[in-house]
Formats: sequence, C-alpha cells, structure tokens
Amino acid sequence: MAPEPISTPTETRVRLKDASEAVLTLADVAVAALHTPEDENYDVLAVVGGKNVPALVLVRNALKGRDPANTNVAEMALHGLGFSILVRRRFDNATGEPVRLTRDQINNSSI
Repeated sequence: MAPEPISTPTETRVRLKDASEAVLTLADVAVAALHTPEDENYDVLAVVGGKNVPALVLVRNALKGRDPANTNVAEMALHGLGFSILVRRRFDNATGEPVRLTRDQINNSSI
C-alpha cells in the first residue's frame, strides 16, 4: 500500500504585536521572498527559493508591514507552511560554551 501524500497547509494564523491575528498564506510568503533580501545578521532565517531570508522580516513583508508578535511566532508560522528554518547558535568567546540566556533576559528581550 502506497503511503498517503503529506499535504502542506496553504495558510496559517499569526499572532501580531497588537494581540490581534492575521492570516499568512503560502502565496504571500512566496511573493514577499522575492523582495526580501538575504541578511545574515539575523539569528533565525527561513530558506525560501534558495535564499536564506530573515524569518521576522519575511513574515512582516508578507503581512504587508504588520508585525508578528515575536521571532518565534514568525518562525513557527513559516515552519507550519513547510519552510525550513535555520537558527544561529551563539557561543561565548571566552569559554567556547553555548550562550544560555536567563528567563529574565529572554522575557525582556526584543528585536
């Protein structure tokens, strides 16, 4: 028996900074990716059409300037639409150990 094909959703909901929600479509992301430049300065990138584009900027562009609540929301929405996500890991220059943020640092951070 042949395995059933896995279908990728064509849209997902994204929580915005103003606590409302917006619909993010696969088509909107594809069009936004054409106009979103690659930028290696971001820590969370989405692979779209062979380009590594910042996930947050890509979702913001796809939503026509509306801001997703945070980078994680953007990342999860893109992942839900079937895009690969790359996350940069930071290391302490002195010890060579991975950087671990405290809960307070995470809660008080923003982009």
